[in-house]
Amino acid sequence: MPDEREKIIEEKFVRTEIIEERGQWVVYLEVGDSERSVRHRINAYYKKSLAEIAAKWIKRTAEKEQVFPFDRD
Repeated sequence: MPDEREKIIEEKFVRTEIIEERGQWVVYLEVGDSERSVRHRINAYYKKSLAEIAAKWIKRTAEKEQVFPFDRD
């Protein structure tokens, strides 16, 4: 039977999204849990491939650091 701490970790998420805006590719980072989330605009890139690389690095770092702003409440 999984303990309560494992259940809480499973509900949290880190997500990146790449959206085209005004001819550039913008990376967004979203972190949250099942109740609420926060979305951050990270940066804009001229090439989609650069945005994809940045999104992968940002997501990996956020997952590693477990940056969840709600833990301080």
